[in-house]
Amino acid sequence: MKRKIYLPVVALLIIFAACSPQSRLSSRLTAEWNVVKFESRSPDGSSSTIENAGTLIFRSGGQGTQSFTSAIAFAGEEVANEFEWKNTERTLSIKAKDAEVPKVWIVVKSQRTKQEWYSTDSSGNVQVMHIEKK
Repeated sequence: MKRKIYLPVVALLIIFAACSPQSRLSSRLTAEWNVVKFESRSPDGSSSTIENAGTLIFRSGGQGTQSFTSAIAFAGEEVANEFEWKNTERTLSIKAKDAEVPKVWIVVKSQRTKQEWYSTDSSGNVQVMHIEKK
C-alpha cells in the first residue's frame, strides 16, 4: 500500500526537477515579442532611447526572426533577418545568419510577458532591450 503513495510523489519530483531555469527561460522566449524600448548608454554618460524599436520572434528549435525599425537599423533602413538562438539560465545568445559572432544578452528580468536584457559592445557601450510579449 505504501508503494502506491510514494510512486506519484516520486513522479512529481522528477517532473519538477526536469523544469530547469534554462528550460523555463527557453519556453518563455518561444513567442513573438515587441521591442518596446531600446536604450544605448555610452561610457561618457550619454544615452539614447528608441520606443517601439521592432519585433523579435523566437521559434522552438533555436530559430527566429528579428525586425528592427529604421531608427536602430543600419543605413536608416528597416532590417528583418533570420537568426539562431540559444540560452542558458541567465543569458541569451542571438546569432544573425550573416554575423560572425553572436550577440550575447544578460537576462536581467524574465517574466512571462515582459523581459529586460543588457549587453555590451567592444567600445564599452551598454544596450538595454525592454520587450513585451505580443
